[in-house]
Amino acid sequence: MPKQTRILIGVSLLCLLSSTLSATEPASGWRGNGTGLWPDTAAPLRWRRLAKGALEEMRGQATRPDDADAKNAPLTHKGLPAQWLTLGPLKADDSIKDIDRDFVGGEAALSPAEGDRTAGLSWTRLVAKQDDRMEFGAAVLPWVELTKPGEFQPNRIFYAVTYLYSPRGGPASVVVEHCFGLKAWINGKEVYRATVRLVPLGTYERISRFELEQTDYPAGHFTADFKPGWNRLLLKVTTSTRDDFKQAGFCLRLMDPPSVTYDASNIRWLTELPGRSTSTPIIVGDRIFLAAEPDLLVCVDKTTGKLLWSAANNAFEALTPREREAQPAFAERIDPLVAKLRVESDRARRRQLRGQIQQGLVEIDAQRFTLNTDGHFAAHFGIVGFTMPTPVSDGKFVYDWCGLGVAACYDLDGHRQWITRLATGPLIYGSSPALADRVLAVYQDKLYGLDAKTGVPRWAQPKIHKNIAAIQAATFGNQQVFLSQLGEVVRPSDGKLLFRPHSAVVGDGGCWGPPVILGQRMYMGQYGVHHVHIVDFSGATAEEWKPEITEFDLDLPRDLSLNADGSWLDRSTAGSPLVHRGLIYLVDIYGWIYVADLETKKTVYYKDLGLNGLDGLMHYNAVPVAASPTLVGENLVVMDNQGTALVLATGREFKVLARNRIETQLERAWPLPGQETLAYAPPVADRDCLYLRGERYLYCIGSK
Repeated sequence: MPKQTRILIGVSLLCLLSSTLSATEPASGWRGNGTGLWPDTAAPLRWRRLAKGALEEMRGQATRPDDADAKNAPLTHKGLPAQWLTLGPLKADDSIKDIDRDFVGGEAALSPAEGDRTAGLSWTRLVAKQDDRMEFGAAVLPWVELTKPGEFQPNRIFYAVTYLYSPRGGPASVVVEHCFGLKAWINGKEVYRATVRLVPLGTYERISRFELEQTDYPAGHFTADFKPGWNRLLLKVTTSTRDDFKQAGFCLRLMDPPSVTYDASNIRWLTELPGRSTSTPIIVGDRIFLAAEPDLLVCVDKTTGKLLWSAANNAFEALTPREREAQPAFAERIDPLVAKLRVESDRARRRQLRGQIQQGLVEIDAQRFTLNTDGHFAAHFGIVGFTMPTPVSDGKFVYDWCGLGVAACYDLDGHRQWITRLATGPLIYGSSPALADRVLAVYQDKLYGLDAKTGVPRWAQPKIHKNIAAIQAATFGNQQVFLSQLGEVVRPSDGKLLFRPHSAVVGDGGCWGPPVILGQRMYMGQYGVHHVHIVDFSGATAEEWKPEITEFDLDLPRDLSLNADGSWLDRSTAGSPLVHRGLIYLVDIYGWIYVADLETKKTVYYKDLGLNGLDGLMHYNAVPVAASPTLVGENLVVMDNQGTALVLATGREFKVLARNRIETQLERAWPLPGQETLAYAPPVADRDCLYLRGERYLYCIGSK
């Protein structure tokens, strides 16, 4: 063969290979596959992991009980006793010194009824504040307040009693914060005593502070041994000895211990993960990749659940050899701590090591390693963290974007190909990365494009200035593109902004998830669940981006968006919509589902899911329903953040096919529900199973 011919053939093959590489399908890790559609799975529709401990079907009341009362007493939701009888205030000479003084004569045996008089005072009923899924962004723990701020007096004593019915009985963990001194009795037995104020949390915002600082300041703990039937929990609460902390109250929560027995079905395996995350697992071949706080990419065998490898992606790992050599203190002080961290399995010890590493790095190079966090992000770190971004893969490599501003690429066996730290602005909510046209798109304060092979930054697009949850990748008009949460379209090769919806400049509009891309169409919710926005790019070309836009409002009554007091209630949604067979499904953060016909633009139905009566948890760092709705086979799965998953029939009629529950119990440092947070990430499916990502565990749902 002539040399010139061989060269031409070689050039042709090279061009073909280059064309093949550039035409590789774009990839998004959001929802596991970018769409939330898993039609080919035969995963079971039913599963459970139910705690069979003292709190199962526990009920409580302020009324002194007899056996006939049990079935009528209200359930104790999320371990919060709802009704108390209180007595006080009683005057003490010194509330610290007098905490053991019996002010009523036989205090441990107190078993009052409402209206009874003790020490000249009447026992009065108090209905305690409960977790409320409709109270958006509650900042303060559900305190039981025994006095009003304007009525505070130092050196005062209060008593509070509640009657709890446990059908099964057994041990329970009790976690309590108290404004000053506190003693507790269970059935007349003293189980707790403290003479000082103990309010380490107080507000939900502090969850973020403790996590960012890698510190723990636990609340009070004691064990309650409940007998089967009625039990009496008695508290003695003191005010301060000085005119300083002007409260008298407590926040107390009951929970089953982690050692509780479980009734389980269709849980093929569960694997403990090294840290929490709100990101979604992705499946690549026989492996699952997922993120874990604060900077880990984790690889799990999908068949056995075995943790195969993990890798940290942070500013220290991203140092170049030259940068390490220039500062010997890295090797002397930090490397030994990192080596210990890699082999340490105890969670408390890992947290201590991370704190020591961060402190050491700041002392060595404050400019490089001091965390520069956006204030809003810092306050909500307890829900979003640094590992909100879901990894993405092209089938050969897996790419991780950590909210610390670090991107990295690994082969499937954990060998790092590259790691890059970007000089971003303040750390804010991270977004899942996307791959298109051999470019990795990541978002921090703007959209960045990195060379997928080398990690070298290629461009930055400052016009993409707002994004939550994920960047998406798609092919429109024979061109691969990136899409922002607001539907903006960016060219991968140079970061050029090709299209921006007219509504993109007004903010997220109550929709915190990215659009759904199916074929040449992009589907978005707007104004929470009130509005649907469809953009059809079928006619788009490389030169002209004038898509066809369709919009319509859901037909919803005004009362649906009003609180009980008449104030406005935003029906925001944290997840992306799901589009299937001509219908669009949206779920708001309060657990309502909305279904509309995309052709007729008519609302099909809307419904409060109720989620089996076990409402999701809402507060400053929790959203009751955050996971996007997911198609599993021919059915819809909707999850709250307290382990409840509903399986619904798709189509025009609301029909619940299964109610599933996982209620794994965790040790808590503060009076938060013992239930593992599960799930903020939607399920991902395989041939015959589902994978659910919880706060502590990864679950494989499948027949054994």
